[in-house]
This record gives sequence, structure tokens and C-alpha cells, in this order.
Amino acid sequence: MHLPPLIPPASITPYLSCSGVISCTNAEIRTLARSITANGIDDIDRARILYTWVRDSIAHSVDAGQTNLFWNASDVLTAGHGLCFGKSHLLVALCRVLGIPAGLCYQRVRREDGSFVLHGLCAVYYEQIDKWVRLDPRGNKPGISAEFSIDSEQIAYEPSYDGEWLDQHIYPEPWHEVTHLVDVSRDVLQFIENSGGIRSPPVNQVRIQSIGSMQCIT
Repeated sequence: MHLPPLIPPASITPYLSCSGVISCTNAEIRTLARSITANGIDDIDRARILYTWVRDSIAHSVDAGQTNLFWNASDVLTAGHGLCFGKSHLLVALCRVLGIPAGLCYQRVRREDGSFVLHGLCAVYYEQIDKWVRLDPRGNKPGISAEFSIDSEQIAYEPSYDGEWLDQHIYPEPWHEVTHLVDVSRDVLQFIENSGGIRSPPVNQVRIQSIGSMQCIT
């Protein structure tokens, strides 16, 4: 896919911190991150293992016919399913446990009926190649094929229609506008519908939300 390049953040530090949503101090998340990557040869290989696990082992809520909305990384892990946003939160938390900087990305996608929804994915920084790379753990199905790559990013939805966009920034925490939708949506389907009301990225692009966060210790 030919995607607009990511804009690297000024500091790595916020992309290693934990929070209520990116719950990388959670014992189960920490144990999982270390156990499934025990044979990883470097950070790129460990990120690949984590990505593949979240993409394939945690169901996408809609694909699985689930209606309960789970947002925090720890809740998504416990439930075994989440929307693209929740799955991204879990992948970012797992990466940060291992000291791999990771953050969140967003795009606006047009549906078959012409309406728009917001889609969440993430990006990981590989120190050995000094590069941020998008990863989309949504979960594959017929017509959707996201893969791990450090050379050619392959996400679930390639922007190709008027009104779609793929934000080039990487965020350490979810957008406030998106988090607000969790509070006003009764279930998964209402959250998805409400997300269509977000028409553009935040005015203040990269929000460093490190106040009160805790540094992950590998």
C-alpha cells in the first residue's frame, strides 16, 4: 500500500508510559507479553509476535457478534474481543511492557453505504532501524488483509475515497473525542455510528498526555 508517511513524535518517552487505557502495569498483560515473546530474537521479532497474537487471538467485536464495548487494554484481554481501538490499546500496552515504543493512529473510512466511521490502529518504533511503522491489529477476514511488515505497511483499509483520511501523527493516548464516545455509547454498534461524527483529526495534533502516567519497567 502507498500510505502517507508517519510524522515521528518529538519524544519517545510518552510512548513507553502506562495509563488506565494503556494498562501495561496489569499483571496479566505483563506476563503475556513476556511469555509469548520468550523466543523473539530482537524488538522487531517481538513486535511481530505481539501483533500477530492480538490480530488473530483477540476477536473483533463486530466479527464475533459481540455488543459489549471494551476499551481499556486489560478489559479487552479479559473479554477476548474488542473493536479496532481496544485491540490497538492492547497491542500498544504489550509493546510498552517490553520497552518497545508504541502509539495510536486513526483514520476515517467510508463504508459501503457511503457513511463514514473512525478506525483505530497503531504504530511501533524500531530503534535498530530508527523507524516508526504502522500496524493494524483489527483482525483479518475476506476483503481485509493486514500484515506485519517493516518495509511496506499493509493496514486493513487503504484510503481511496473522497472524505477518507489517514492521520500521519502518532498519539501516546486515545483522542479525547474518541474516549468521550465510550461514555455516550450504549454498545459497540452505537459507538461505531457515533464515530462517524468525528470528521477530522484534533486541532492540537500530538497531545502529550504523560501527566500521572507510570513508566514501564522491562
